Amino acid sequence: MTADDTPGPCPSPGHGLSTAAAAALLAAADHVEQASSGASPRETATRLSLHAEDLAHSPVARDQLLSRALELAAGDLSEGRRPLAHWPLFFAEELSPSLEAREDVRAWVLAGADPMLADGEAVAEAVEARAVRELGDAFETARGLTRRLRVEAWLQLALWDDPRIPANAETRFLMRAGGRRLMARVGD
Repeated sequence: MTADDTPGPCPSPGHGLSTAAAAALLAAADHVEQASSGASPRETATRLSLHAEDLAHSPVARDQLLSRALELAAGDLSEGRRPLAHWPLFFAEELSPSLEAREDVRAWVLAGADPMLADGEAVAEAVEARAVRELGDAFETARGLTRRLRVEAWLQLALWDDPRIPANAETRFLMRAGGRRLMARVGD
């Protein structure tokens, strides 16, 4: 891993991986509620699994977290449990993958990397567009966009080699490229 792939600590305390994972769990709970309307637990689990599979192909880190949360919810329903009953363990710091596990993922991703995907501009644009939408009005966007993009870039680089997300090698490479592009945009 190169120096610009090492995210270090989250640039905005309180907005790191645990916070992003908690937001993904809240979003997953909304998806569970929508998917379960008038459906059996089996049908709900299938709907959640299909949505998780779609999100697993997204190079946006927050989509990867949501995908994993939806997978967990579908698994809970399939096993007859309440969905997301084990949410406190979701991306908990003490369950972080080992350095060796991350190195294995890096080797797998970089071995088949397509240089045409290295730009990452499209991923950076998608992440920035989402951040602008979520920040809301023009004042909040002007005031908070740079800080938010630093956090988003950090998330991209913190997750691209994390074995807990469901992304394939190409998606992970795009996540890495997008994170690097965002870092360059915000001057880090």
